[in-house]
Amino acid sequence: MRDPKFVLAPMDGMTRASFRLICFQYGADGATTEMIQSLALGRAKRRLSDTFRETMVRLPGEGDLAAQLIGSVPAMMGESARRLTAMNRFDAIDINMGCPARKVVGSGNGSALLKDPDRAVAVMRAVREATDLPVRLKLRLGWDGEHITAPALVAEAGRLGFDSVTLHGRTRMQMYKGAVDVDAMRAICTASAIPVYANGGVTEAADALTFLEATGAAGVSIGRAALKRPWIFDDIRRLRAGQPLYERDASERVAVLERLATLACGLRPEIVAICEMRKFSSWLLPGLTGAGEVLRSLNAVTTLNGYRAALDRFLDGLARSHDTDYHPELAGTVGLDTV
Repeated sequence: MRDPKFVLAPMDGMTRASFRLICFQYGADGATTEMIQSLALGRAKRRLSDTFRETMVRLPGEGDLAAQLIGSVPAMMGESARRLTAMNRFDAIDINMGCPARKVVGSGNGSALLKDPDRAVAVMRAVREATDLPVRLKLRLGWDGEHITAPALVAEAGRLGFDSVTLHGRTRMQMYKGAVDVDAMRAICTASAIPVYANGGVTEAADALTFLEATGAAGVSIGRAALKRPWIFDDIRRLRAGQPLYERDASERVAVLERLATLACGLRPEIVAICEMRKFSSWLLPGLTGAGEVLRSLNAVTTLNGYRAALDRFLDGLARSHDTDYHPELAGTVGLDTV
């Protein structure tokens, strides 16, 4: 049995190349791009929109990376898979049948396909036949408790020669509420001829290991927990090696934010990237002494230099007060200073 893998789950608007690279540096075994709309990509002629170009960026240093394709028209999904393959940029193509967002399912995409297994299989077959890259599938248990279609679709993925499946342990109607159905997930993982990665409900490293054992999965796909703790992959490695965990202090968190901001500004207009950094600041800094004040400062800046200056003032203030949250010797942990 091969070692389990712990991968970064795709999250629209969150898992751009800049954030993925940080997670890879912390030990993520794989990641997936944000959603790539098959309708737009399949009709693209010579140019792609800036949004699509941005979505499909791959930075040096990113590990195993799948392009996440979403759509419900088999022919268009097949054409898009061919175009993605021709880019020679990705290691696999991942079909999204798990997104529960209203705007996505309203177009018949994402988890809406769980209500139409025949169309779902047609989409899977079209993509599989259009590429020589490994093909992966992401889905939920079903549309609702009365329509649990994941077992049949996972079995079909195995017959079609898919590389793996990522299974979220809730139905679409549950969205992200309530407990994941571990028993149902274990039954699917046990019966599957191909690796199944478990997704849903992980908040910290220990959860991932418990989830892995409870489901019998080949690995765990981690989403929202990584937004607040991109080092969760390193924490998992430490737990598996019997090493103690340690609290990530101000210096390490600031190093992450500074590198993330620098990378983001290389991909997007500076003012857009820095404004979007506000959400990452609000996830990584709370709990530190003086976090409220620095967050107010960060929410007011619109340039990379201003963002860095606010973080530097924050660390300088901690150093002057001899705050135990500041340990400069830990800055640059896991190679963040080499980006």
